[in-house]
Amino acid sequence: MFSRCCTLALLVLSPVMLAPETAARFDAFVEAAERAMDQRSDPVRFLHSAGNMGLKATLRRGETVIEKVPDDEYPMPGAIPDGSHDWRGMIFFPGATLLQVRTALEDYDHYKLFYKPKVIESNIVSHRGDEWDIFLRLYAHYIVSVALNSHYRVHYAVLDPHRMTVVSRSTRIAEAKNANGPYAEEEPVGKDDGFLWRLNSYWRFEEADGGVYAECEAISLSRGVPLGLGWMLKGFLDQFPKDSMRNTLEGTRTAVLSLSNADGRGAR
Repeated sequence: MFSRCCTLALLVLSPVMLAPETAARFDAFVEAAERAMDQRSDPVRFLHSAGNMGLKATLRRGETVIEKVPDDEYPMPGAIPDGSHDWRGMIFFPGATLLQVRTALEDYDHYKLFYKPKVIESNIVSHRGDEWDIFLRLYAHYIVSVALNSHYRVHYAVLDPHRMTVVSRSTRIAEAKNANGPYAEEEPVGKDDGFLWRLNSYWRFEEADGGVYAECEAISLSRGVPLGLGWMLKGFLDQFPKDSMRNTLEGTRTAVLSLSNADGRGAR
């Protein structure tokens, strides 16, 4: 059985090409999703949890809520790529302010501490006003291990004293040839094992009820799951986005609350 699993793993993990039509369909999905998100900029619809007092109470109790965004939530001009994933996560930072949230998020050099073990290296490439270019080395292990050298452009927008958005779009993701290093040796971009080709994150923050509500939607693109072999790739292609979302939300809460406590406010 072990030998059979290894043989199937080698077959499944053979390099796969990101087809131009797949990339185009994903870009169309992202464009439709971003248009819909922009229409929710008013305070009444800003958060997905807006008006849901039960959900907000759950978040204030310290729980993290993660859900898969339904495929039909955004109007699409065509079919969604088989390997696309769309997850939404929600969390509450008690006693925190928007300024503390922004300060924590802009501390990119320490992401390798806040978000370990999913992030093993992080640094700032450039910074211009509200726009940042950053580098993150991502790591995951399920059946096999993978390390990804990923670059992002991040934009901050303060809508009013109580609301802020942060949009992060991947600009380059390359798989390291060896998950244990040296990480500079990479597979060709778009022709690798296909665990992650694109990753966009859309944050919304609202300061209210003695803290900050945080919501993050992550839209990613990976290879599709070959028929009959989903049991082997499910960890990477399904669980990886979900696990990464939880790691990101809870790592951010830890970073924000450390600032809040240092400022003397603490959790209320």
